[in-house]
Amino acid sequence: MVPTQSDRPSVKMRRILFRKDSTDHEIIQKEKGHKFYVLKMSWDQAWSKVDEVQKIINRSEDLRNVSIRNLDPDKDSEKFIRVYNRSFISAPDPYRSLSIEDFRHFDPESTFVAVLYGQIVGFIYLTIEPLIKNSIEVGKQGVIAGLGVEPRYRRRKIAFLLVSKAAEYFSANEVDELICEVYHKNTVSYSFIQNFGMTRTGTIYL
Repeated sequence: MVPTQSDRPSVKMRRILFRKDSTDHEIIQKEKGHKFYVLKMSWDQAWSKVDEVQKIINRSEDLRNVSIRNLDPDKDSEKFIRVYNRSFISAPDPYRSLSIEDFRHFDPESTFVAVLYGQIVGFIYLTIEPLIKNSIEVGKQGVIAGLGVEPRYRRRKIAFLLVSKAAEYFSANEVDELICEVYHKNTVSYSFIQNFGMTRTGTIYL
């Protein structure tokens, strides 16, 4: 059976984390859900950007003391929840505050955190999903399902370091396509993702 939109892990996660009161006039009118722009690129195109990202990382003095590691479900709950909530409280995305129960939904194998002097200052959450074309599964799709940096640590290229880790993870899992779905009001995230060469291919409502 071909997976549907609702079956996708990244979609399930978003729906768990949506605020219940986050409807606006546009959503009420359309009665479709929250509007996200879909950006995609082939993995070959994505991999061609890795050297460019690495050069940016190597030139940044701010990243010398930042490390990336997998989420630790036993030790990171409070720090991760704090950074997640601070990241999205200043963003227009329709997400509510993360709870300890929500934290358990993040897969430690595909969730990575940026650590500075023992403190979590950013995160990226990834999924690997079936790539469907013409109702046929033709490969694997790497999804950037969530990316956040604590506001006071932004503009230090930490997001680039997290994206570099995502590239490493997706390469190891041999994905064929990269996708990111960005909330239509989050112009900062939209511009950041476009900088990597991803192209807007459509719109979805979740």
